[in-house]
Amino acid sequence: MSEPDDALAAAPHLRRFHELHPEVPLVVLPPEPTGPPGPPVPDHVLADERDATDETLASLLTAVGPAAAAAHVRTLWRSGRVDDTVVPVAEASVPLGTGTAGAVAGPLTEALERGGWRLRSGRSGAARFLDAERAERHVRVVTVEGRVVVTARGRELPVATATQHRLMGVQAEGEA
Repeated sequence: MSEPDDALAAAPHLRRFHELHPEVPLVVLPPEPTGPPGPPVPDHVLADERDATDETLASLLTAVGPAAAAAHVRTLWRSGRVDDTVVPVAEASVPLGTGTAGAVAGPLTEALERGGWRLRSGRSGAARFLDAERAERHVRVVTVEGRVVVTARGRELPVATATQHRLMGVQAEGEA
């Protein structure tokens, strides 16, 4: 889109804003090119990243102590933010039972701090969250509705489309 009118035609909310406030200059930047993510990684790299993600979650649950024994844990693959990438995601839902959110979230925060994670906390509606990042890996701790949900995300890895479909359980056309 080289013309300003083309950009406004593709974004009706911006067009309407421009109509209401013609005195305000609008700058519409082109989307960032995503480019290829790189050559597909071999299966052993995928397995290592999934193991590292599982280990991150397991170490955090160990820090919680006995309350984590009732946690429901699962690990799966998700599409990455860039085409042809996948990311392992391990998640645990820890019910609070008669305990308090602080009894679970406090030890998690301490474990992340000791592990050298960069932390950021906040609130979204009724949910309180803690985001942590270290070496292209992410952890999110959310406290909501009587439970603490801990999500560990591994690194995004480039894969072939067939591998992505296999990891995510997507069936190709014609498969039963």
